[in-house]
Amino acid sequence: MKKTISPALAALLEETLKSCNVELYDAEFKGRFLRVWITSPAGVTIDMCADVSNKLSLRLDMENLINDRYFLEVSSPGIERKLRNYKDFQSAVNETVSVSTRLGNFKGTVLSVNDDGIIIKNIKGSSGKPDTEQVIKYCDINNGRIIVPDDKLFAGKDKKRGRR
Repeated sequence: MKKTISPALAALLEETLKSCNVELYDAEFKGRFLRVWITSPAGVTIDMCADVSNKLSLRLDMENLINDRYFLEVSSPGIERKLRNYKDFQSAVNETVSVSTRLGNFKGTVLSVNDDGIIIKNIKGSSGKPDTEQVIKYCDINNGRIIVPDDKLFAGKDKKRGRR
């Protein structure tokens, strides 16, 4: 069962993450797990996650905002992160995305973002014709995420041995 993050907990998360020079991407309290996803313009490292986890643990214990036992997990949203709002799509300009809408499933490169929606250049496998621009309004988007094509994901690696 997913619990709502209280305003006091959200404020503590924001304050603590700011002191660690990272931003809150998302947080959820599901069952006994408090999961926190962080971002940073420079990317997120394991050491950053450990630092945030240690500082959050101390603050959470001091503030006593969570009455039950819980497990804290801190991580990045991953390379193929969800895109949920204007800010997320804005950060995905020039990236390849997959967007599910009530009108179809579109794949392509984000060309631009505005207050009403996004414009992508369709690629093969999209509901739109390849190499055409697709205007997608936010109100039509069910979900979206960055997709990393295999040629980018494995660029420079020896295909037989997985080495550079």
